[in-house]
Amino acid sequence: MNRKLNFYFFGDIGEYDSYNPEYACNKQYAPEVLYLIANNEPFAISKFDIAEILNIEEEVITNIINNLELINAIETKDNTYMLKFPVFLEEDVKDIENYINDIGEVIGKKIIDMKEMLYAEASKLRCSKYHNYERVLYHIICDIIFDGTAFEFFTERNTFCASKLQPGVRDYIIVAYEDSKVVEKHSNKILCSSNNFRSSGFTFNSFGDLNGLRKDMFRFFRLTQKSIDSASPFDKANELYNKALDKMNKNIAYECGILIQNIISSNTQYNELSDKQKDIAQFLNVLEYITINDEDNTILVNVPVFYDFELSTIVKEISDSILINIFSIVKEVFDNFEVNASTLTPIRHKVDIKETANEVWHQIFGAANEYLVKEGFVATPINVDGQGRYLRSVTISEN
Repeated sequence: MNRKLNFYFFGDIGEYDSYNPEYACNKQYAPEVLYLIANNEPFAISKFDIAEILNIEEEVITNIINNLELINAIETKDNTYMLKFPVFLEEDVKDIENYINDIGEVIGKKIIDMKEMLYAEASKLRCSKYHNYERVLYHIICDIIFDGTAFEFFTERNTFCASKLQPGVRDYIIVAYEDSKVVEKHSNKILCSSNNFRSSGFTFNSFGDLNGLRKDMFRFFRLTQKSIDSASPFDKANELYNKALDKMNKNIAYECGILIQNIISSNTQYNELSDKQKDIAQFLNVLEYITINDEDNTILVNVPVFYDFELSTIVKEISDSILINIFSIVKEVFDNFEVNASTLTPIRHKVDIKETANEVWHQIFGAANEYLVKEGFVATPINVDGQGRYLRSVTISEN
């Protein structure tokens, strides 16, 4: 079996069209083609070599290469190729482990030492009336701060970059890992992945590891859209249909958000809903954002609900305090990384080291999150077979 890559995308990847990196990178044979490019020196492997190794027609390779050039994932020179995004192979993963060492525990202990302040601030959030501090802080520290506000904080201090303008009016960073057991043990099973589906003032979130396919709003809609690619041989029709699905999915998410808002503000009962609203409620129930009690028609919102004004005030206060407290520790790790990272695959392919360091931060905060879970300071996401470990939340913008 040919070796291949697994892809992760951070930022705004946009509609599911030809400029969407998930669409381009997961086309048939694209993960294998990109692995071969990564496993060679820049411009050392040709289209003809790739076709021969994979035993497929050159025309197929040409189509894949065109898709990857369109999203600026590779650079081409005389039918040879160089990566333009961070890819980590097995040996890279072993090196990264040496860079981060026990940093997760060091950061975790610093945060636990802030317990009194963190509890005091968390108690000001509306959702703290319905969820314990461990659950609330899981979302705030592990996700909203470490996988959110930290990127702006460290970018401002020139530690790593959090943004990359891409073709098709997108802003995202692609990261890929070799598909192997060694890498899976290191990368897929740490708590460092945030899924977000946004629509008109509502964000449906889940945060956890990468060890499976989650049953959340973002993943469900993406899975249904990806299935369209293989539903017919008419690529352009598939792409246009997916564009229409994008709009439909956002409308569904908006109606889900309105229903959750009404449940919270008015204690809306299931038997009070219209037939259309009941369908929306059942959808949310299956995705486990709410629970419907068939006996008394009550509806319970299962997940913490945050509000934008809380994120810009209370959570910002928590974020600033934590990130300032751990900055010197993180900076030292990245200073050492920049000096010693010359053998890593993305550095050999001349990928911006700040972009590569972005993924190292994911590994650092993932390790810190694991320590916080182990110590019981934040909630423990239970592993669901085939889905991995994750917990859901919702954010509402109030006008």
